Amino acid sequence: MNNKKARLIVNIGMVLLLPLLMAYSLIGEKFHEIIGTVMTVLIVIHLIQNRQWLGAIFKGRYNVRRTFQTILDILLLVFMVLQPVSGILMSKHLYTFIQVPGVSSIMRQIHMALAYWGFVLMSIHAGTHQVAPMKRLFIKNGKVFAALLVGLGCISTCGVTAFMKRGFPGYMSGSVAFAFFDFSEVRLFFILDYLAIMILFMSFGGLAVYVLSKITRKGKAEEK
Repeated sequence: MNNKKARLIVNIGMVLLLPLLMAYSLIGEKFHEIIGTVMTVLIVIHLIQNRQWLGAIFKGRYNVRRTFQTILDILLLVFMVLQPVSGILMSKHLYTFIQVPGVSSIMRQIHMALAYWGFVLMSIHAGTHQVAPMKRLFIKNGKVFAALLVGLGCISTCGVTAFMKRGFPGYMSGSVAFAFFDFSEVRLFFILDYLAIMILFMSFGGLAVYVLSKITRKGKAEEK
């Protein structure tokens, strides 16, 4: 398996597992910990696959696009470290042998806030890497590109509604201490809502990079 295919498999795996992790109580705490462990392994592999980024972070010139992506990636790196650590310290099934007395309650609050922030940041991060494929699609088939944009726009609109419906603002601000789950809800509807939110922020990430790239190119043209 070549490196490109390996990266694709890891990326797809993280995208598929992310909405499931957010289901938490709906899928059961033990299954949540298992999926969380798999996600952590995939994240470590992803970091190893992209280790050249760490080596290049202090090299080269920074424009607005690179600054945006670097800040985003650093925030994600912090999340990737704190999220599994907080999860392990509050584990009730897989990691009960790693327990620090008196921190479970604090870790739960940290873990929940990080979960929602991480979901948004990872979605934006994924979207920043879709600009090049979208450009290739535009060149290859403009009609399909236009149809895809319309579809993404519709789903993103649903994502805004789902973002509010699922209580993201309260969880991300820390004003809501406990996640609410409707156990009578069809699980598929929950997953679809989170996929819509994911696409919303992926679209934002792609749009942000596209706009910042335009600004960067305009700045270079003016310098000349």
